[in-house]
Amino acid sequence: MSLTPPTDTKRASTNPADTAPDKPRPDISRYLKTARAKLQANNLSGAKSQLAAAIAAEPRNRDALNLRATVRTREEERDALLSLARGCGYIGRWTCVSRNAGEALQIDSGSKEARHLVTRAMHETAFPIDQPTVEPQPEPQPDTRDILAHH
Repeated sequence: MSLTPPTDTKRASTNPADTAPDKPRPDISRYLKTARAKLQANNLSGAKSQLAAAIAAEPRNRDALNLRATVRTREEERDALLSLARGCGYIGRWTCVSRNAGEALQIDSGSKEARHLVTRAMHETAFPIDQPTVEPQPEPQPDTRDILAHH
């Protein structure tokens, strides 16, 4: 029985994960590609779900963790803008609501709250269309014929 340590050639593994630790698995690549596309389209919830799947498959994947940090930053920006919009709504500043909720919607196109606030601001600032415009009637001129004829 030989107690000689195995050489590097004998240690070579047939497991692909052992031979290429830095190369992501195909399903991780697909998740990351889809997450990037969703993030580019400002769909934070879609990107977040793809990243969750990628991280579940490979918890230490650097790309997935970096993308998750980017999504979290954008969610924080969206939430701050929504908070401002809500505050403006409480005091009836509908232009402020529209501006902040609109920016939040640009960050996260899937935000139902941002969409609701923008719609509400539009309704609150809309001019009523149903009421017809009434032109003021000119006042009738007094009849001065009797006064002149009397003198």
